[in-house]
Amino acid sequence: MKKLSHLQAGELGEALALAKLISLGHTAYSSPSGAPGHDIVVIVRGKALSVEVKTRQFIQRETEIGRWPVLMETKGDADLFLFVALNITTMSPTFYLLTNEQAQFCHRSDPSRKGSGNCLPSVVRNTVAANDFELLH
Repeated sequence: MKKLSHLQAGELGEALALAKLISLGHTAYSSPSGAPGHDIVVIVRGKALSVEVKTRQFIQRETEIGRWPVLMETKGDADLFLFVALNITTMSPTFYLLTNEQAQFCHRSDPSRKGSGNCLPSVVRNTVAANDFELLH
C-alpha cells in the first residue's frame, strides 16, 4: 500500500470534508484549488464561516500521524479548522472539528520558521471528539 502525495491527500481531504458538511445539511462550497484564503465556506445559522482543512493519511493506525502542519500566520484567521485523519487502506476519514480558539490552543510554533508550526494530533484528540459536528448546530 502506497500513500498519496501530500497534494492528492489534501485535495481528497477537502472533498471529503465538503461532502461531510453537505451531508449534514449545511450549505457549503470549496475555494478553487490554489486560491488565497481558506478551503471551505460553510453557512451556519445564516452566517458564513471559513474552514481551513488539513489532511494527513495513515495505513494502519491513526497514531502514525505525527502532526497537522498549520501556517498560523496566513491561516490563523479561519473561523474553524477541520483536521482529517484519512485511513488510506479503506479511504475512511475521521474528522476533528475545532474552533479557531481550540486550534490555536493545539498549535505549537516552530521557532525556526516564523508563523509556521503544527497542531499535534494527541492534543487535538484530547481537545475534541472524533466526528463531532455539534459545533455546527
